Amino acid sequence: MSSLRERTARDLEAIVRWIPDAAALYRFAGPRLTWPLTAQQLNDIAAVDGATAWVMDDDGTVAGHAQLVRTDDVVRLGRVLIDPAKRGRGLGRELAALAVEQARRQGAARIDLRVLADNHPARRIYEALGFTVVADQEPSDMIAMTRRL
Repeated sequence: MSSLRERTARDLEAIVRWIPDAAALYRFAGPRLTWPLTAQQLNDIAAVDGATAWVMDDDGTVAGHAQLVRTDDVVRLGRVLIDPAKRGRGLGRELAALAVEQARRQGAARIDLRVLADNHPARRIYEALGFTVVADQEPSDMIAMTRRL
């Protein structure tokens, strides 16, 4: 069984290694981070007010990463990533569910996210967890989704 814990400095090297190129970085983090990804960039984005960074442990190893940023009673889920060597085992769904539960524990009334429009596996995971597409969006390669907690 996997569990969620706060990310530590020791986790950063593994997470950085999961990103093989600029396209994968964009898929993971959108336009805010630059290639090549560094541990310092991950630290910097986790230093914003209300931000917490989390990793999912699976069999004693770091298997996934997610960031939550709380503003008032809304949490934004982002930077969700599964170790490429562990994909295809349902860990993405498990990580997303753990992140939703963590947002609930933080007292959020709603959780929002943005996902690449062509990232169909991620969209299916979020829809299965009760997220819905936000109707009024600017044209973009990203889709906004939300869920009440």
